[in-house]
This record gives sequence, C-alpha cells and structure tokens, in this order.
Amino acid sequence: MPKEVIMPALGMAQETGELLRWFVEEGATVKAGEPLMEVATDKVDETIEATASGVLAGVLAKAGDNVPVGQVIAYILAPGESVPAAKASKKTAVEAAPPPPPPANPAPAPQSTAGVTVSPVAARMAAEHGVDLAAIPAKGGRIQKEDVAAYLESQQSTPAPGRVLASPKARRLAEEKGVELSAISGSGPDGAVLAADVEAWQPAAVVQPLPTAVVLPAAGAEISMSRGWQVMAQRLTESWTSVPHFYLVREVNAGALQAWRTQALARSDVKITVSDLLVKVTAIALSRHPRVNASWINGKIVANPSVNLGLAVAVEDGLLVPVLHGADGLGLREIASQRAALVERAQSGKLAMNDLSGGTFTISNLGMFGVDAFNAIVNPPQAAILAVGKIADRVVAVDGQPAVRPMLTLTLSCDHRVVDGARAARFLDELAGLIEDPLRALE
Repeated sequence: MPKEVIMPALGMAQETGELLRWFVEEGATVKAGEPLMEVATDKVDETIEATASGVLAGVLAKAGDNVPVGQVIAYILAPGESVPAAKASKKTAVEAAPPPPPPANPAPAPQSTAGVTVSPVAARMAAEHGVDLAAIPAKGGRIQKEDVAAYLESQQSTPAPGRVLASPKARRLAEEKGVELSAISGSGPDGAVLAADVEAWQPAAVVQPLPTAVVLPAAGAEISMSRGWQVMAQRLTESWTSVPHFYLVREVNAGALQAWRTQALARSDVKITVSDLLVKVTAIALSRHPRVNASWINGKIVANPSVNLGLAVAVEDGLLVPVLHGADGLGLREIASQRAALVERAQSGKLAMNDLSGGTFTISNLGMFGVDAFNAIVNPPQAAILAVGKIADRVVAVDGQPAVRPMLTLTLSCDHRVVDGARAARFLDELAGLIEDPLRALE
C-alpha cells in the first residue's frame, strides 16, 4: 500500500515543522535511505530520508509551508499503486486530492521550439494555469517548477512602486540572509529574483573607510531577524515571563582550577579549557544533587536519569545550546573532545537534532569576553543555569591578611518551582568546593 510521508516530530515540544525543500520532484523515483526533504524546526534544519522506495506522488506541501506534526504531506508509491482517495489529515481539515488523470494519448515531456526540456512538475503547473512554456526562460536548458512559479507571480500581480519582483522562496531566503532584494540581479521572467539568484549573490567588493566613526542605522529602521533569532526571542520571553527566577552568587578561588588545567594539558593530546574543567565538576555536583538536575514538565517535577549538560554557544543567528549527553560519566579528555566538536558544528551550522535535545542543565560562560558576572535566563524545562564570569586577580582576605588570588564569580539562576534556596545553596557550595579542591571529585 502507498507509504505516507508525514511531517516528522523532531523535538518533544515541536508542534509544526517548516518544509524548506524537497530533494525529489513529484513524479520522480526515490530510494529508501536517500534524502527526501529538508525540514526546519525551532532548533535546526534536518534532512529527512525516504523510508521506502518508489515514486513520490500526491505532494500536499510546498517549500515554505508550516505543517502540523503528523500531517501527511505526500506519498511514496510502489509500481501499480496510486494516491489514496482524499482524506482529512489527523490534525487539519486539509484534504489530499488525487492527481489529475493522464491524457488518453500520453505525449513526451513538452519542449520549446528551441529544444528546451521541461520537468514533469513544471509542465503540469504550466498546463494547470494555461501558461505557454515558450514564454518562460529556462536556466541550464531546462524549465523547472521555480521558473513557472516566478512567471506566474509576475503575471498575476504588478509590484508596488519600489517593490522588487521575486519568487516567494527568494523572498524567504533573502530575509534569512538579511539581504535586500533590490541589491540582487534577477534571472527570472521580467528580471524576477529567484532562489538561485539569492543563493549565488555575493556582496560587491567595497573599499572600507578608516574606522573613525560607527555608522548607525537610520532612526526607526527595522533590523531583519533570522528564524533562529526569532525562536530564541520567543523562548527566552516565555521563560522570563513564566519561570519564577531567583539567583545565588558565589565567588570562588580558581587557583586550583588553573593548576589542574596546567597538569591536564601536560598529560593530554587534546586541548583542555577552563570550560571543560567546569563541565566536569558541574556534572559531578549535579550527580550529587539530582534535584538541581530535574525538570519542570506539565506542572510536575520530573527527575532526569543522567546529567546532560548544555553549553551556550553564540552564533550569528543568536544562541544555540548543544548538549554533552551523560556528562557525569565522561572523562576529562572525552569532555574536551566532544565539547570542541559540538562548538565547531554549532558555528558551522551542522548541528543535528540530537546535539540540541535532552539537556538537563546549562552552563553559560562569558568569561572569555571579559565579563565579571551576569544573570542568565533559565532554559525550560531545565531547573537551573550556571553563569560563569572571567577569572581575575582580586584582593581577598587570607588568614586575616590581604592577598591577591585568581577569583571566579559563579551565578546560579534557578526555577523556584523545582529548586528552593536551600537546595540551590547546597549545590553551589558543592560546586565551589570542587573548584577550589578538585581532589574532592574523587571522593
């Protein structure tokens, strides 16, 4: 029987997914395990593979559509099968209409007088809208569905003064890249900007003036936001307005931590950072104080069986929190290797859904930016987040006398629904003790 292609659920709280593109055109053959489509969630863009072999048919969603999780968006047909009769999806009233019947005398794919080939989908779109294929310019000697779509848009509406003619996908890509469409030379009908034009666009080389002044945007100018930034803004607003935050601050002597790093670097072929050491001791402290490692889910406190530490990483599109799974069971060398790999994938936009899922606690370190201390926002459903400042020499009292020591400020932000002040204080005391005396990790 026909194999349904549904919008997958790639995260626990995901309700919809945005279809970015199909890798296979409708009517084309696909093999099980081959890339079928690309889906965007609130965290990453994920390539979805075909679960069966056959012909892609009955496509109900196009690039740019936001589709409820679980909704059927296409079918994969085996030889002799056809698209099922129209039926309502599980979550919407959208119905899947069967494809139009083939003509009595099938003809080969249409071609222009110049011998330009036409994809099956483009031919069907042109026939449905009564478009003469000879009027549509082709790129690379073949007319694709994007060319037909751009032509239809140019014919159906006249752009308002100052509005650049572009296909819907081109507009979405330009918005994501923060590029003005007016700066791009379009290759579509009547100069319409196509998605390929946006992807191929490169800013013109300009001579940079001396940095004598900062050029500010015009008053009231709107700064474009990527989808990732919009999701981050939404999530943090929800956290700030719904999670009852409280904060604990603790200064610790980082001398032993620095000495530990020096010794670790001498014994390891992997670069060990202060963040790696903090992951190690934090994971140990969380394993000894499991309440801080718990989550608030559907009005209940839920214990987590393992310590999955998230590391806040700044990227161009905002903030990502890749996760070190089972951090309480990892050695220092394993932590350093996995942390470096996660940061690299985050900054290159290659994180997988598993890299961003399942976190039970987060560390946000801004010490490398010279920040002394800060308050971080809890990342639900986690119960707490640790904000780490820079290590700096400060004058402190040692045995009643002033002394200079390398000090580190830790700020623990907590969700009071899961962790009260006393529990949070005991956890922070445990963590401070492990930083000041790493041998306690062996107890």
